[in-house]
Amino acid sequence: MSAGLNRAVWNLEYPGATTFPGMILWGASTSGPAALPGTYQVRLTVDGKSQTQPLIVKKHPLRPVSDADLQEQFALASAIRDKVSEANNAVIRIRSLKDQVKDRLGKSTDAQLKAAGDRLTADLGAIEQEIYQVKNQSGQDPLNFPIKINNRLASLLGVVNRGDGKPIANAAPIFKDLSGELKVQTDRLQQVLATGVPAFNAEAKRAGVAPLDPQAGTTEASR
Repeated sequence: MSAGLNRAVWNLEYPGATTFPGMILWGASTSGPAALPGTYQVRLTVDGKSQTQPLIVKKHPLRPVSDADLQEQFALASAIRDKVSEANNAVIRIRSLKDQVKDRLGKSTDAQLKAAGDRLTADLGAIEQEIYQVKNQSGQDPLNFPIKINNRLASLLGVVNRGDGKPIANAAPIFKDLSGELKVQTDRLQQVLATGVPAFNAEAKRAGVAPLDPQAGTTEASR
């Protein structure tokens, strides 16, 4: 950001999937899809004034792949990337709620509030561990504990993003299956948000502590 000549390098990738602190995946990728060949605009804004220049992305000259195949690869990679984000955002939201419950229980000795908090934490934890392998603490832990939905989606993303060309034939069916598995868990989460959180908040109000904010953690942690 200093005056003079500066250089910015674009890796041709669109934004990657949402991640969260401490996330450990095995054989996976959270990278976004590569930009398709075509004409783009580079915009530089300084002191409120913008300048634009055209930028042309060309196909690799040594890779005989059709535009249609590249477009299919881009579309599938984008869809998988978004589903990885959906899975990880669910984990972020769950952890935010669990942290809020812990905070409220630390401010009250009310037995009914604790019982409601324990139930809610258990329900949220059961969903979290289906989406992400919560036992992972180091890069080698996936050797001992099975990967879960977000890791399997991110592994598929890595396969589809690799190279330039039409996705392998079984990529789309696998993605459909994994999307269905994720929906089961996100539906469970919505049920907890609709019933478990209001039940806890009713006890929190009675005990004189702040209610949970179910929207906390819904913004993406990082890209």
